[in-house]
Amino acid sequence: MPREKGPRGKDVTYKQTSAPGSENTVNPAPSPSVAPVGDRPPEAPKPASLVRPPSAPSRPGRKVALLGVGVIAVAAILLSVRYLVPKPAELLPVGQSFFQAEIKGPGTLDAINKANVSSSLQGVITALRVDRNDVLRKGDIIAEISADDLRAQLGVARASQEAARKTVDATHADSRRAEATLSNARSTLARQEELQRAGTSTRSALESAQTAVQQAEADLSKAQSSILQAEAQWAEAAATVDMNQAQLDKSIIRAPINGVVVARDLNPGDVVSPGTAIVKLVDPQSIVLTARFDESAIASMSPGQDVTITFSSQDEAAIEAKVRRIGREVDTETREFTVDITPQRLPSNWAIGQRGDAVIALEGRSDVMSVPSSAIIRNDDHPGVWTIVKGRAVWRPLELGSIGGKRVEVRSGLDKGDVVITDPKRAYAFMPVACSKSRP
Repeated sequence: MPREKGPRGKDVTYKQTSAPGSENTVNPAPSPSVAPVGDRPPEAPKPASLVRPPSAPSRPGRKVALLGVGVIAVAAILLSVRYLVPKPAELLPVGQSFFQAEIKGPGTLDAINKANVSSSLQGVITALRVDRNDVLRKGDIIAEISADDLRAQLGVARASQEAARKTVDATHADSRRAEATLSNARSTLARQEELQRAGTSTRSALESAQTAVQQAEADLSKAQSSILQAEAQWAEAAATVDMNQAQLDKSIIRAPINGVVVARDLNPGDVVSPGTAIVKLVDPQSIVLTARFDESAIASMSPGQDVTITFSSQDEAAIEAKVRRIGREVDTETREFTVDITPQRLPSNWAIGQRGDAVIALEGRSDVMSVPSSAIIRNDDHPGVWTIVKGRAVWRPLELGSIGGKRVEVRSGLDKGDVVITDPKRAYAFMPVACSKSRP
């Protein structure tokens, strides 16, 4: 029977009895040997409702156990779904077939015939007659530069030219007068010589006639020299007029080529300096796509090759083109060279500098193993494909070659008859695979 300390350390013995409505209730049994001390009453027995029942199993422990069992069950289901349930995939048997390699390079629209139209004079733009997208013919007026000083200089030069012309006319008149005087003097000399032979003229008269002829000849020679000098002065004046006229003509800016205005950099009232572009002209007939290719492809290029051009900024179909010329310089940093490609037509909206991609088709071969480019997956920066081995996906690294459209040449890593997944975006190692359809 259980024992407890009573008042003043006395042992009190309790008797265990069963009370109605409860089990294992402990009731104290009074002991006659224990007597109250003084006025302190004896300790009353504890009621049955205050007695603590025996401990039962903890409820949180059962919840944790049930949760663990649930997690294990879910994991088992997920693993069975991941590695036991086949996943549908598009498969492709690998074999040798016809393959046409392609070389692809980015490029920008440019023009062979283009001009930054500027002025050789410095002055204020007084008129600008063109704007962007205007179509011009060679010689059309683009702009006018203020040139009042040039016009004044041209007026002075023309006046000098007119004075020189009149001087030339005067010298010609003097020359004609000298010729007439000389002719008269020669006639007089001839008569004096006849009279001298006849003995009817004096010696002094003959000498006077001879002197008159010599003087007339000298006057004619001087008149002719004056003509040459006057004509030289007139030519100089005419050249000055032409020079001033040419300078004045430079104040009128004209189109140097047929083309379209693609840019206008200045406006009326702006001060233009020599070399400063006013507008930019481009001949649409000379527009090319200047594409860049790796130097390893230079041996495969030749003028006249067929090219397909696409523009990412356009929704139009691809444009057929031809290789026009091949650059003869390789960039020392990028190891690329340029190729000018002439399109058969231009996009409905085009702009110089617009980006595009050029694809050049090379000679095809019939014994090449290739896979769709969509099947290529990179693992640790190494290309490969997911193949099917005993119904499960296995990643296999590849050595790739040329690109041909949507297919890529496989140089090593696959054998004839291997099956690859053509759309492996969600493939993983040992994934069970069920063929949904096969690509030809």
